[in-house]
Parts: sequence; C-alpha cells; structure tokens
Amino acid sequence: MGKLFLSIGIGLASGLICFFLSVAFLSLLLLLVRGITHMHPDMSLTYKAAAPVALFAAFAGFTITLVRAVRGQTLTK
Repeated sequence: MGKLFLSIGIGLASGLICFFLSVAFLSLLLLLVRGITHMHPDMSLTYKAAAPVALFAAFAGFTITLVRAVRGQTLTK
C-alpha cells in the first residue's frame, strides 16, 4: 500500500512541476513572438497547452514509479 501512495505522490509532484514549467516556457515563447511580430497573442493558450503535458507527466511519473517499485520487490526475492 505504501508503494501505491508513493507512486501517487510522485505522479502528482511531477505533474505539478511539469505544468508550471510548461506555463513558464510557453509564456516566454509567446512574449518572444509578441516582440518579433508586434501582435498580442492570447496568453491563456499557455494553460490550455500545459494541461495535457501535466497530465501525461503525472501519469508517466505514477506508472514508472509503480513499475519500478513492484519490479524491485520481485527481483529481490
């Protein structure tokens, strides 16, 4: 049961970290586009694009941690 909670925690942490990094990177990218083209892009696009990235990162972090925990347990026996 502890491995499951650890995997959930790592999945949530990786999803949050990737979400905020994606928002920061995309905001800087849109500001660069704004500086080059002198147009005002919609900054809400950053949240819309970062949400799927965060979901994938959370799922990947959860799955990788759970598989490593289960596989490590079976290899030591």
